[in-house]
Amino acid sequence: VSTQSTWETQKTHSFGTANPMGGNAGKLLKSIDADGKNTEKEIDKLFALYDKDKSGVLSGSEYENFLNDGTKYMLEDLNKAGHNYDNATIRGWIKTWIDKNGDGKITKAELSANLKAVLDAGE
Repeated sequence: VSTQSTWETQKTHSFGTANPMGGNAGKLLKSIDADGKNTEKEIDKLFALYDKDKSGVLSGSEYENFLNDGTKYMLEDLNKAGHNYDNATIRGWIKTWIDKNGDGKITKAELSANLKAVLDAGE
């Protein structure tokens, strides 16, 4: 009988080796969130994980996958801090803070300029 929670199971699938986005998204988000020395490099790596078509823009499923994984990461971070937000609220914040112009696309410049603020909101 497994005692692993649903969230732990989802996290494994979203950020673990089974992640279609490469498996490193959670590690990169955590490292960026921790104010590492290589934050810009890590943001570049994170962007590359999602930019499957190498267009320089996250759109369509790339955009949705980033929002889904970012939402899961932030939800866990906020829950650890004692906050109780729902998935839709967190997803809305991420969309508003990262996709500032609301065009349904995220450029590397948008991600670089705004990701740290989103992650810091969970502290």
